[in-house]
Amino acid sequence: MAVTRIIDHFGQVVYGALAFLAVWGAYNGILLYRGLGKKSLPDAATLIEQVRELCKAKKFDAAITLCQSPAYWHSALGQLISVALKNRDKGLAKIRQLVVSEFHSEVVSGMDNRLASVSTVVRMGPLLGLLGTVASMIAAFNRIGGSEKVAPQALAQDISLALWATGAGLLIANPMMLIGNDVHARLRKLRDRTERQLQEVLEILETK
Repeated sequence: MAVTRIIDHFGQVVYGALAFLAVWGAYNGILLYRGLGKKSLPDAATLIEQVRELCKAKKFDAAITLCQSPAYWHSALGQLISVALKNRDKGLAKIRQLVVSEFHSEVVSGMDNRLASVSTVVRMGPLLGLLGTVASMIAAFNRIGGSEKVAPQALAQDISLALWATGAGLLIANPMMLIGNDVHARLRKLRDRTERQLQEVLEILETK
């Protein structure tokens, strides 16, 4: 039947969409973890100590150059210290405001966009899977009600394939949900750790 063939093709489109969702979710998850790795700085104490010594010697340009070096520039702390040093004459209140703005625009904003994509995959995976299941079940029952004879084994295979659509949607959504929650927790830890580390730098500027 023409309707059955159309529904079969629609089911194939849904499976293709599920495959795309899986790839898109994995891609964003990889980029999120890579971004967190770049923004984190294991040897933060070394950078802060070097900045402290340079600031004591009034070598602020050298401190900025250090923060913008390849070893530190991609880290959140290096970027924020650089902003603080460039605006050191504007007062601590203004520096804090600029640093918070920089953190949200350069660190949080990009990751929030990726997290939004992961959340979309979490929501759409089960819905697309359910849609694929419904479409496949409609096609299977159309075959039963049509003039063509359907073997029980073939019908069982059709129903099994239909149920796999829902299963695939759940298999995609559950890992993405775990990834999203884990990235949220890591981002909070990065923010809290960076705030504590940056406070040391602000104390240096306060006594410069």
